[in-house]
Amino acid sequence: MKLSLRRIFLAALAVAAALAGRPALATSYVMISDDALARQATVVVDAKVVGAAASPVYGGIPATDYRVEVDRVLKGSVPGGTITVRVPGGLDETTGVGLKIWGAPEFAAGEQTLLFLRDAGDGTYRVVHLLLGAFHQRELGGRVVALRDLSDAHEIHPGRPDREGGDGDSLRDYEAFSQWLATGGGGAPEDDGYVVGKAPADLSSVSSGFTLLRPGDGIPIRWFSFDQGASVSWRVHAGGQPGLGEGATVAAFQVALQAWNDDPATNIRYAFTGTTGAGGGLAQSDGTNAILFDDPFRNDPNEAVEGTFDCGSGGVIAMGGPWYSGRISTYKGQRYHEALEADIVTNDGTACFFANDPLVAQEVFAHELGHTLGLGHSTDRSALMFANAHDDGRGARLADDDRAAVATLYGGSGGGGGGTGALAAPARLAGRATSPSTVALIWRDRASGETGYAVEVRKRRGGWTAAKALGANSTSAVIDGLQPGTRYSFRVRAVAGGAASPYSNVVIVTTPR
Repeated sequence: MKLSLRRIFLAALAVAAALAGRPALATSYVMISDDALARQATVVVDAKVVGAAASPVYGGIPATDYRVEVDRVLKGSVPGGTITVRVPGGLDETTGVGLKIWGAPEFAAGEQTLLFLRDAGDGTYRVVHLLLGAFHQRELGGRVVALRDLSDAHEIHPGRPDREGGDGDSLRDYEAFSQWLATGGGGAPEDDGYVVGKAPADLSSVSSGFTLLRPGDGIPIRWFSFDQGASVSWRVHAGGQPGLGEGATVAAFQVALQAWNDDPATNIRYAFTGTTGAGGGLAQSDGTNAILFDDPFRNDPNEAVEGTFDCGSGGVIAMGGPWYSGRISTYKGQRYHEALEADIVTNDGTACFFANDPLVAQEVFAHELGHTLGLGHSTDRSALMFANAHDDGRGARLADDDRAAVATLYGGSGGGGGGTGALAAPARLAGRATSPSTVALIWRDRASGETGYAVEVRKRRGGWTAAKALGANSTSAVIDGLQPGTRYSFRVRAVAGGAASPYSNVVIVTTPR
């Protein structure tokens, strides 16, 4: 998602501005080097935050203005000792419209910071690459260090599935890092004198498993239209993602949509309805749920994320999320904001990242679609909504924790989620061909109270069909009558009456000739 950019307010619903909310957005990024970050910034300061207020800019994106006292200018120059740093997100006090961007930095009054900035030309400064350009001073183990809060963003390691677990951000000595910046960096390696280890990419603790997107009032967001059997239409902006082209982009996006639709324990209905020329994206309401590419608002500092993605140095990749109403509705006794519209925007410069790699596009698109459904990040490393993209060829694939998350928002009475307990999904499905026409499957039974198991199969371009029905407590099945030399996909779920668990993982087996 330029995962940090625009928002939209569903005009087709004719919602009054005072009751409508801005979108909740999350940010995807590839880690950028300190040297590249410093080169993209026109100003770098060591400063103290002395106050914050809603931005006086009306009619655009809600933003927060932080007043900071500059103690040291480490690069460039600033007019005077106090400057205004504008961060997207906040409350437009004239309309009551709010915007929450996961990945936009937040500061406390009195805290010391190192900020990588660009002059916006309107008397304010913007943080380069959002959370990547904001360092918070903290004391850790008796040492003063510089830390970034990366907990709300989605990190991707291109071509490095071995790093899917995430090893945290570099832990930087605050003063040594400041001195390195003051002397120009000069492309020196980041471990030259100021990197002192690794730190959690989070300034606070995180919960276990999935989380939900919550605006400042703590109330999550969901689509209520699914409850009436309605679908939510999505379109791909004409031309597609640079590096993929329109055809491959559309195909990858359809796979990403279907990954969420295929969960039988929920009522999610995302529908692909073609391409569009609508270009509002996350900058303005245009009544269209769409994925846009190459940051069409890159030249507008009020609409774009500062900074351009570069495959050599990294940066923000994409951003997406739902617009929501300020009104509160109830679902299963819980209070929610109603999602009204959603958009995803990829950053300019990402053609090199997506080039000829539809599987990574499927994973990134599906992750961003998860945010538009109202999901935050998961601490489960196997989850699609884990903060680190796996980029290991899995594409758009939900894990048990993802299913548990959407079951919370969109599950029917029989939907349970992926944890232990009643009708939990089968785990660790595996399979192998035992003959040209037979495949043997095994899995772990994690459900309780089930009356049986249902095995489903599909060919490469076909739909899912029933393959075998089994009794309770089953952990294996033999599927026969298959065609030699054919690739098949299999999945399993527990059933009890009219209820069903989430599906297991999908296993792919090719029968020999």
